[in-house]
Amino acid sequence: MIYKICKNRPKTLLFALLTMFFAVLPTNQTFAQFEYMAEAMQPEYMVRDLVTFAEGLNLDDTQEVIVEAMFDSYEDDFESGWAATQERLNTIAEDIKKNNPTSQKETLEPVLNALSDWLIEKRQLDDGLLENVQVILVGHQRELWPGFSRRLYREKHMRRGRLSGESVDLFQIVRDTDLSPAAESRISDYLEEYAFTLDGAMRNRDAILRGNPKKLFDNILSDNTHQSPERVDKEIHARIEIRDLNDRYIEIISGNLVSTDGENFRTRALKRGYSRIYRRTPAQRILRQAAENENYDEGLKVQIIQLEASYLQELGILNFNLLELTRNYEPKRHRSRLLAGQVRKSGGTPQKIEDPTRVLYKDRETLGKRYIEMLQALLTPEQFLELDGSRRWAPQDKQIYERPQSPVTGKDGALSLTGGSTEEKGKGKSKGVGGNSSRRQPKGGTSATKKGSNLGGPR
Repeated sequence: MIYKICKNRPKTLLFALLTMFFAVLPTNQTFAQFEYMAEAMQPEYMVRDLVTFAEGLNLDDTQEVIVEAMFDSYEDDFESGWAATQERLNTIAEDIKKNNPTSQKETLEPVLNALSDWLIEKRQLDDGLLENVQVILVGHQRELWPGFSRRLYREKHMRRGRLSGESVDLFQIVRDTDLSPAAESRISDYLEEYAFTLDGAMRNRDAILRGNPKKLFDNILSDNTHQSPERVDKEIHARIEIRDLNDRYIEIISGNLVSTDGENFRTRALKRGYSRIYRRTPAQRILRQAAENENYDEGLKVQIIQLEASYLQELGILNFNLLELTRNYEPKRHRSRLLAGQVRKSGGTPQKIEDPTRVLYKDRETLGKRYIEMLQALLTPEQFLELDGSRRWAPQDKQIYERPQSPVTGKDGALSLTGGSTEEKGKGKSKGVGGNSSRRQPKGGTSATKKGSNLGGPR
């Protein structure tokens, strides 16, 4: 297949090259390699990173000006290098068009060689910028560099997580928890341990994901694009290692904070890492809303708070079981997806991995319904329906609808809000307030805006 690469349209060029490149990769391998190749087409560091460098290294005004100039030079070198690579690829495309290669290898080899050369050059540019910044550091700033380097890598590559809990940055959780200086001091040593250990685990995972460009391209040219189960297992193991590190330090850090801060930190971290499990349930929202209602008498509020506490206790047990099942199930599912394409290509049928969490999510839904029904029993129908989101739980025949009246023109041309003529009312045919005369009117009058009417409700 021959692709015409347009010199003046880099996006068209990129699309054509990626289409050509990924057409020869197994579907489940494509995503990781796409992420790797996409990095080749944008600089690793951008002007917005200047703030991170300035704050993380305590740069003075003069140093900031110098680093900004370094960034400008880096950006110019990147744009120049990428433009030269595109020119080279355009030339290759013209040669392909003229010579009409007869094999996939003849078509891909010059393209992959050009990309490989650029990836090596780009890596040198990235490393060169960091080396240049280190040169201008003095005294205490040099001591800050190892920690800063870890932070920079963590913030740029944490998003590559695929398992629940793998992409949680506990430094961000600490920041969001708004701890006191004393509390931060108590956990500083643990955070330093976490940063050091996590950095090694992330670099190991990313090295597996990215691989060696030359080896990758050689495999493509030799039509050896299969992922071995051993390589997939290495990736899964590397991802599990990061996830487990996060989970372990969630417990360590929360355990070294006072109860309120510790629980707040733990809740935030688990919600960030396992959002499906730890996001607030509908029952949690309604029970909390009822517990905070100042219009209820004290006796009722005490009952609601006790009901909420009982629900949270049962919910906590279910969520813990969901956490354990999720941690065990997700790596198996991810592995199965990575290898499914190869299994199909070889004529087999991928093994279906049953999701064991479905039953527990159903149980959690049932638990919520049960406690909402108990809340309904404590409140009057009017009190319950005042709670946001409560109507979905109320039986239809108990719901109260308030619908504005639609003006209707009478025989004499005057506007009537009664929804029909006097004659129609007498016959009981009107669908407005003055409708079926045999229907029993709610106590307190017949106004359409009166609460308690069945206007618009089910018959």
